[in-house]
Amino acid sequence: MRDIRVAKPYARALYDAAVEQNALADIVADVDRLRELIEASEELTQLIHSPVLAPQFKSETFQQLFTDAMHPLMINFFRLLTLKQRERYLTAIMDLFSVIVDEAAGKLVAQVTTAVPLTSEQAERLTEQLSAYSGKQVRLETTTDAQIQGGFIVQLDDTVFDASVATQLQRLRQQLAKG
Repeated sequence: MRDIRVAKPYARALYDAAVEQNALADIVADVDRLRELIEASEELTQLIHSPVLAPQFKSETFQQLFTDAMHPLMINFFRLLTLKQRERYLTAIMDLFSVIVDEAAGKLVAQVTTAVPLTSEQAERLTEQLSAYSGKQVRLETTTDAQIQGGFIVQLDDTVFDASVATQLQRLRQQLAKG
């Protein structure tokens, strides 16, 4: 919860600055690329989250690594985060930034959990159905969880559609127990 409270104003500031500088597409691409790099690199994750490393060192290292690969606004944004000692919230900030971008574009993000990965045809069909239901363009974020045994669980805004086999079996057990 604290992450969201701290991250929200920074995410909004990054979005507003990107729009003001007409660099939103570049910043969105930088955020996506940075998110992938953080997930793939334990060293980068340690650089960002280490309480031992000095903020100045983190800022300089980030600048050396990404000056040629990222928009100057993104470099300056990370410098601001390190100056305010908020760099450990970078992932939460990027997540909220993506939500703000989607909301501004009239898009919704649907969190989809399945027992096995969706095929591209299934994902496309589900996207179409959720878009028709919500009246907005929907983007899927999918995860797999074998514990649901089959079916799917979709969270779209505040609505959850639970069509998992595990939930259906649980409901059946409850009905049988009631008699």
